[in-house]
Parts: sequence; structure tokens; C-alpha cells
Amino acid sequence: MTTLHASSAAATAAYYAQYLAAAPGEAPGEWPGRQAHGLGLSGPVTVEALESLLSGCHPVTGATLGRELLDRFTADGRVIKAVSGFDATFSAPKSLSVWWALTGDDRLLDAHDAAVTATLDHLERFGSTTRVRRDGGRLHPETGGLTMATFRQTTSREDDPQIHTHAVVSAKVQTPDGRWLALDARFLKRHQRMLGGLYQSALRSELTARFGVTWDPIMNGQAELTGIPHGLLMIFSKRASQVDAALEDKLVEFRDRHGRDPTRWERAALCREAAVDTRSHKSGAGAGDLQQRWLTEAVEHGWTPRRFNDVLAEHRIVDPPAEPVTHEQVVDRLSAGGSTWGRGDVLRTICDLTPPIPDMSSRRWTAALERACDQVLDGCVNLDPGSAASRRGCDGRSVWIEPVAAQYSSELIIA
Repeated sequence: MTTLHASSAAATAAYYAQYLAAAPGEAPGEWPGRQAHGLGLSGPVTVEALESLLSGCHPVTGATLGRELLDRFTADGRVIKAVSGFDATFSAPKSLSVWWALTGDDRLLDAHDAAVTATLDHLERFGSTTRVRRDGGRLHPETGGLTMATFRQTTSREDDPQIHTHAVVSAKVQTPDGRWLALDARFLKRHQRMLGGLYQSALRSELTARFGVTWDPIMNGQAELTGIPHGLLMIFSKRASQVDAALEDKLVEFRDRHGRDPTRWERAALCREAAVDTRSHKSGAGAGDLQQRWLTEAVEHGWTPRRFNDVLAEHRIVDPPAEPVTHEQVVDRLSAGGSTWGRGDVLRTICDLTPPIPDMSSRRWTAALERACDQVLDGCVNLDPGSAASRRGCDGRSVWIEPVAAQYSSELIIA
């Protein structure tokens, strides 16, 4: 699952400053992204560098990067906080978190990290554009990449095992001519589900390559390890249970007030409200302090580390890999949701339809997914108008066309 939140400089810096100061047993933050390297950022994330970056300043020299980040005021006096960045969260399936909690096998964390890296590479390739006014219109050129800070965490707010990574993406990007402008974050916002699905697909591939595990059917982009019962996962999902209970109350209130069920977007907003309403501060306990508690809880329900590993071994891959997803399958799924689509929609659909193949790391797997995406798009009808304008290297489209604009359809739809 991937969630995204726009962040103000003060709030985000304060949260991660606290995390960096008191994160027992967690790995230090890292600086991925081409632009991060261009700013001279390497090694562990520091409070000072992060605060400077999220204030719109160079994290090494302190110079302001482009326009100063300023809050705005509406006519009625409301404050609109300046957006300094975006916090994207990549959360592992609960069965993986429980596997790690019971065994302490850090190779599982390495697999998660590899999947996050592969996903952020895709985000940087396609989602690091900006907007520039010219001749009464807007250009959407590529930039020098993204500046990101990632923080891998292993516990939930209820001290259950929950492997997840926060990726803080700076709202500042640099054009080839050296100007610092605002990131066009519409790709990041529009393709949250695709990025989440890509992470999950890369993670399944990495774990299958390393351990030979198999997976339950993919539902909403995510799958659990085969053989692990839902009841065991719920023991370690106290936070999710809290949010679900609060959401049910909000859904009842919504139906009573409006006389109908909420739309998908309204339900998502209610879910965010439920998450905020039930949010508590983390206890400060680290995974090392909690592992004995996790083992005790699991044993009380008949699950030991050995039994968990034995169940996974019983379901190791023995069958030949499934047939590759076909062009027709992908287009049929896309057509059921609309008449036009873009590259991100195709990639998300391929991730949802394609189980992992043995012996393919997440990096090789994501490269194969990109090639499969290209093949599907080659068989679709390109709706972009012909143009002699400059084109972006990432997607080959005119710089005058928004990166998130729908680009493709099928012969059947437009016939």
C-alpha cells in the first residue's frame, strides 16, 4: 500500500527530527535521488540538512533554492501552508512483517529496501518534471531529478510489526539551465496506486527470487504470502482494526446524512479522517524491545518461527511460471475502466495481473515490467498530436503536453 501526504516544512521537519533523535533500532535515513547527490547529500540523513531542505534552502550552503516558500492567505483569512514536500509511504504486506517479526531475518528488510529503491527509480524517471510558462502556455520539461530522504521503520503506532518506508520528496527541482522551480507533483498524486502496485510487484519478485515463496491472489495491488492465515495477521494488525472501526462509524454517519453510500473518493477521505482520529504517538519502543512480545503473542495462537517457516516451505514454487500476461488481457482491463489511459495505468494493470517469475530480482523484474509496458503501448492507438516540439526523454512526449494527460486508446474503442 502507498499513501501520500503533502507536507509543510515545519510539521515534516519536526516529525523527522524527533524520529532521527529517538528511533531505537531503526536504520538511519538515506538520501536517494539524482538531485540529492547533486546537492552534495550522502550518508545518513541529519536533522539540520532535512530542516534546511524542507525550508527551501540548500542543505549544505543554506542558500535559498529559487523562490522562498511562503504561506498564503485566503480572502477569509485562512492560511494555506506552503508545500515543502510530499511524504509517500510504502508498506509491506502484513505477512512479510510478521515473518520478519518472528524470525528476525534482516534479508527480509533488504528485500523491502530493494523494492522501494526500484519504485523510487521509476518515480524519478517519470515524475520529476516541472512547469514553465512560455508564449501564453505551459511547458512541462524534465529536471535534474528528485531530492528524497527515506526512513525505513518496522513498527506501527500500536507497536505491532509493520515494515514500511517513508519517502520524503522535496518540492524543489532544478531545470537544466540551473533554475530552481516547483516540482509538478501531479504524477506523484495521479499515480499513487501505480507506485504502490509497482512496489508490491517488485517486493514479491525479490522475495520469490531469494526464498522461493508463493503468493495468494493479488487484490488491490497487494498479495499475502501463501499459507499464512488471516487470523494470525489480524493479531498483529491492531492499528488497522482501530482505523476500520472508526471508518465504519463514519460510513454510518455519512449514509444517515446523505442517504447514499460515499463515492470512492469520499470513502478515501473518510478513511484518512479515521486514521487521523485514531492516531496515537508511538511508544518509543524499538523492534528489539518488542520482539519477545511478538513471539509470545504468536506462540499463544500456536505459531512459532519454525512453524511459520515450515508453512512457507510447504508452498514453495514447484509449478512452472504462469503464462505471460497478454496485450488483450491488459487492454480489456483498461477498457473496463475508461476509454483512454496513460503509461502509468498500463504499468499498474500489468503489476496487478502478473505473478513473479523465479530467479528475477526486483531490479530485473521492474525492467521486465517496463518492457512489457512498452509492448502493450506499441499495440495501442497513440492519441498525442504530431508535433515538431522538443520531447521529454522519459516518455517521448512533447514538452507542451502534461505528463499525466491520457495518451492511448484501442482500435475497438475509437472505431
